[in-house]
Amino acid sequence: MKTFLGKLRVMSLTVAVAAVSLGVLAGTTDAAPSDSYQWKNVVTGAGGGFVPGIIFNESEKDLIYARTDIGGAYRWNPVNESWIPLTDFVGWDDWNKNGVDALATDPVDPNRVYMAVGTYTNSWDKNNGSILRSTDRGDTWQTTTLPFKVGSNMPGHSMGERLIVDPNKNSILYFGARSGNGLWKSTDYGVTWNKVTSFPNPGTYVEDPSYEYTSDIVGLSWITFDKSTGSAGQATQTLYVGVADKNQSIYRSSNGGATWTAVAGQPTGYLPHHGELDANGNLYISYSDGAGPYDGEKGDLWKLNTTTGVWTNISPVPSSSSDNYFGYGGLAVDAQHPGTLMVA
Repeated sequence: MKTFLGKLRVMSLTVAVAAVSLGVLAGTTDAAPSDSYQWKNVVTGAGGGFVPGIIFNESEKDLIYARTDIGGAYRWNPVNESWIPLTDFVGWDDWNKNGVDALATDPVDPNRVYMAVGTYTNSWDKNNGSILRSTDRGDTWQTTTLPFKVGSNMPGHSMGERLIVDPNKNSILYFGARSGNGLWKSTDYGVTWNKVTSFPNPGTYVEDPSYEYTSDIVGLSWITFDKSTGSAGQATQTLYVGVADKNQSIYRSSNGGATWTAVAGQPTGYLPHHGELDANGNLYISYSDGAGPYDGEKGDLWKLNTTTGVWTNISPVPSSSSDNYFGYGGLAVDAQHPGTLMVA
């Protein structure tokens, strides 16, 4: 009982002091002091969009970019191991530039980086897509508006990369479009673009024509150069393009993109998600029966020896196996150790 009464007296004293303090505050009329503010991004740890592509520069260590479907693009900061946002300039009216369908970092001039932006190719997005180009690693950007839409959040947005810089003559870029718009080329560092009219197949695959979101042609899925077929300052002559088509999907040009042919003996029945060429001349391609990233029930991983023309199924679990209930998507080839690769 004595303890309780003691506590009660302390509580009464506290209430009295608080009451006096409140009375004093009630009579105060001075304004709060002015403070300066520094605004920074809030790190949420989630909600920035799906990350379908992480792109490494081939000539500079730790120059790494990440693209998201609806949350912009980022550059790796190796000093404090954080990601620097590159699209905070995007406002309400040009919201679709937060969707990055492809990103290319220049292997010749690491200060140059490019993005193909635009979020939807259907009626939900009223704006055409754009190619953004930067000469300061994404700190500032210049814009070229395309005559068609780009769809970073459409089916197939984990395919790639659809945008690429010539590793020998970096003023040349190629972009693989959606919606049946085919292959496009720039010869002036991405300022102007022209359709490659000789490219034969803009893609045929449509995920589901009964619903607007899935009724568009997925189009071209990736582009890769064979660097050994060019020299510094001279255009690379051989390049490969993957197309979302389950019949003829892999095309090659041996004359700098002037003419194209379907590669002989190629697999059919699946869509090529990624294509990576190693230093030994092997082209690795991941295939799935869906455009992804949220579907795909069968698939294979194939290797093309570009010297002999021989195709080899190297799937960890081939589609012929009862244990295969998935497609193959992500693909990475070790540039320093040819023959070492990873697939998702």
